[in-house]
Amino acid sequence: MTIGEAITDAKGWLESHDVGSARLDAELLLSHVLKHDRAWLLAHSDDELTPEERQMYAIIVQRRTKRVPLVHLTGKREFYGLEFTITPDVLTPRVETEKMVEWAIKYAPKKSKLIDIGTGSGALAIAIGKHRPDLTITATEVSAQALKVARQNATDYGVKLKFVESNLWADVEGIFETIVTNLPYLRDDACDELMEEVRYEPGVALFGGSDGLDLYRKFFATIGDHLAPGGIVFTECDPWQHKMLIKEAKRVGLRVIEEDYFILGFELAQD
Repeated sequence: MTIGEAITDAKGWLESHDVGSARLDAELLLSHVLKHDRAWLLAHSDDELTPEERQMYAIIVQRRTKRVPLVHLTGKREFYGLEFTITPDVLTPRVETEKMVEWAIKYAPKKSKLIDIGTGSGALAIAIGKHRPDLTITATEVSAQALKVARQNATDYGVKLKFVESNLWADVEGIFETIVTNLPYLRDDACDELMEEVRYEPGVALFGGSDGLDLYRKFFATIGDHLAPGGIVFTECDPWQHKMLIKEAKRVGLRVIEEDYFILGFELAQD
């Protein structure tokens, strides 16, 4: 069986199991098995697979039909032009969050301090640090397992971060000019509404109470102890939650300066 034939067969098999982006998934899975990118596959579509390669590919495609997320099968995810190691211990970074990186790069003052609360894989903090090496960046995470993944990703890209194992602000010290966070914001009863793949994500990174914003309320409750006057805060939540989150932010003196589909930007008034 050639590379091209294997991809065609896998595409059909994935489609028969209602897996979206079947062609793309088939190519990415074979890229992972053969350790070559998709462009290489296209250029070598007539190459024959070895029996071992065919067996490995069949196994991994079968797992994808069970809705195991693609990222958990390949262990990698691209985010803001960088490829990160991802495990079941961390939330898979989403393309929507890239807007937060863009704004943080734009707004963070030169040679200032930035903190990422709930860093997960570290993708957000690392992407910012890669483009703004002048910043002193701290990344916190309540999960020790997630911190291991984040540390490895930071090492892979040579980005220097200070890591703190902390539940929100509990073990955080200092004042920061910029704060970024993508806290869990799904309603606790939303599980039945989720795509099957999302159910493989760590629950601690997904659910935030009856309306999804419990952790954000705790986050804002003591943010005044850590945000510099004139400081900037970027958050992520569902669009329908924006009104509620803006209300919580206003209570601690934050005003909206940016609003995207999922991302909100706030500024603290100067003293």
